[in-house]
Amino acid sequence: MRGVVHRPAEPNAVRAARWATMCLVLLTVFTGLQIGSSAPALAAPLPQTVEGWIYPSSLGQPACNVPTELSSLSSAPIAILKPEYLTVTNTGRVVTETASSLPCNGYSPANVTAVRAAAQRVFVTVSAGTRGTKALLNKLARRATALTAITNFVVSNRLNGVDLDFEPSRWSTTVWGEFTSFVSSLVRNLQTTGRGVEVDLEPFTTTPWDAQRYGAVAAAGAQVVVMAYDHEFDSPCAPISPYSWLQQVVSYARSQVSATHLTIGLPSYGYTTTNCKKVAHVTSNVAYVTMRNMPGFPSTPTAVQNLRDSSSGEIRWNSGGVFHDVVDSTALNAKLAVVEAMGVTDVSVWSLGGEPWFDGNPS
Repeated sequence: MRGVVHRPAEPNAVRAARWATMCLVLLTVFTGLQIGSSAPALAAPLPQTVEGWIYPSSLGQPACNVPTELSSLSSAPIAILKPEYLTVTNTGRVVTETASSLPCNGYSPANVTAVRAAAQRVFVTVSAGTRGTKALLNKLARRATALTAITNFVVSNRLNGVDLDFEPSRWSTTVWGEFTSFVSSLVRNLQTTGRGVEVDLEPFTTTPWDAQRYGAVAAAGAQVVVMAYDHEFDSPCAPISPYSWLQQVVSYARSQVSATHLTIGLPSYGYTTTNCKKVAHVTSNVAYVTMRNMPGFPSTPTAVQNLRDSSSGEIRWNSGGVFHDVVDSTALNAKLAVVEAMGVTDVSVWSLGGEPWFDGNPS
């Protein structure tokens, strides 16, 4: 869950210039989109680097669609796939999420082989919540053990790097300093063999309210991945990634990090909530294949067009007291066009597993 991002007031001239740019971008987007069409349209050429996350799950979940999607990618592998095979326990230990406990996309030699066939490079994602992050970082011995475990996993499985998805509720100055030191050490461990490190960070439109700083991660030698989504946790029933907010996120990130060190994460999922008066009862990360079976989902191109939000491209509707919002291929295409218009050449999509992509594949 994201904290609320407070934006300072802008001078009128700056605001006018920002909106002029935004109008030009959106004109380009909607000229190229076939809104309401049954066939997704490409609003812009794909960037130089396309990345995608894969997360493990139990049987029966949309994430179980990943093997089929990987098969469709094998003939034209994308740049980077990032399966989450490692996680940090509440006691600060790095453990493997195996296929025996998480049958869909958990770690196994066969699953690694399938992912490798669908990507030019494979980075293992390491996830950590608040307790795990603090427990791992606050002891030198635990940090050393974690560095060894992650490095050995990457080398033994012949992977190309690491994607660190550490998401505490807030970064204190002390914990952030420990984290950037950890990132630097991991970069040193891997760069001698030509491997890389990515770090997933929250989206901000101005200086973060907590201690995290994009520039510190880039200075440590890692790629900064800004997860430009989940705006529904900033404002009740907000779009997942509205164009104007996305543009502000990218603008701030580019002011802190060079384009060569920046990746923008884009959403490919939906959410539901029963409360539009405050941020509450939000069920996020709902797969498109699940959303399309929910009451009120538009079943014709005209119905899709009528429910498509002009500020985000997302499909939004109410049914039975439940508010729904979902990103489809058309919305994802439009967000890509906004990002590319700002000079970003590397994007990462959350995620594979029953979700649409730019051209309708691999789902």
